[in-house]
Amino acid sequence: MQAELLPPSEQPSYTEEDALLNQYMKQSRIDGYFDGDTFVRTSSEPVKLILKSDISKADLEKFRGELAEKGLDADIDWQGVKEDFVQIGVGFDNIERFEQKADYLASRYAVLKDRIQNQFTGEQQEAELQKLEQIYTEAKEEMANTYAESIGGFFEDLGQSGAAEDMRNSVSALVDQKANAYTDYIENNRDYVSITDPDKQWLKQDDAYMAAQLRQSASSAELQKQPVNEQAPYDGKDLAFAGIYAKTLSQQLQNPTWNVNESDAALGQHLAEQYGALKTSAGSAGISEKLSNMLNSSFDPFMDRLMDSLDALIDQNRGWVAEKPWMSGTIRTNYIDRESVYRSFQNAITKA
Repeated sequence: MQAELLPPSEQPSYTEEDALLNQYMKQSRIDGYFDGDTFVRTSSEPVKLILKSDISKADLEKFRGELAEKGLDADIDWQGVKEDFVQIGVGFDNIERFEQKADYLASRYAVLKDRIQNQFTGEQQEAELQKLEQIYTEAKEEMANTYAESIGGFFEDLGQSGAAEDMRNSVSALVDQKANAYTDYIENNRDYVSITDPDKQWLKQDDAYMAAQLRQSASSAELQKQPVNEQAPYDGKDLAFAGIYAKTLSQQLQNPTWNVNESDAALGQHLAEQYGALKTSAGSAGISEKLSNMLNSSFDPFMDRLMDSLDALIDQNRGWVAEKPWMSGTIRTNYIDRESVYRSFQNAITKA
């Protein structure tokens, strides 16, 4: 997917120029909030629509000068924060960017918390922190729930009872761990970003920019120390691996590429090779024993589902032969011999 079509949490970077353009575009934003399904405007100012393609370099440079002179508003742009967390969910379409999204949410939280604690005091500080916690919690729950429904639900369908709840809890714990790690990093590295140019001080008030700088500054090693427990048994490596693996299996079930005209024994050997590749990749990825066991135990149900999908293709062949009898003998119409597949599979993995 093209970068400009990705939500903020999946963008590969957020530079000074991105921040400038983002702040410029906010001039045309319709301020308001959703009350149920109804959008309530909070401003009576006329709507001024701006298309990115219509913004000239001269306009941007003029705006840059205004930011250098006046800076950004001291108030936190909570509407902008909420909008940046749109599409924070995780599914088969974006599972490759799962950890990136978790880091995005956690770093934004850490930067905003630091800003609130340093900029506000008393009741206002407490109120701002409550807003942050509410927005952060809602986004975190969306990420955890969507992962559990898609990835966890897939493994549940393969007979792995409890997978969705374990994964929901683990995603939530992972984001919290990253948020705490980023918060600690800021405390111990107050100079994680250096903005000394007087004309660029406005960037310190752009929390999306500051969070991007934080993600670049903090090493991944410092953010990987995630404790696991019985309620949240999977760490970031586990969740990333499980998601990619589930996507691979799901694609095979939805669009099986195996040629049904091949022998069923060959199918068994092919599946044995895939099973062997799973064990090899799981070992090199350093995933937990719990996840490895779950993936291994889900493979037999996956084989059954795959053969169901192949039989569905054979059903299509049967339909064609019924309509065009001359095709009989040219395409396969007998269903997969599952005993032959299982026997070949077991023989292959025993010899491996």
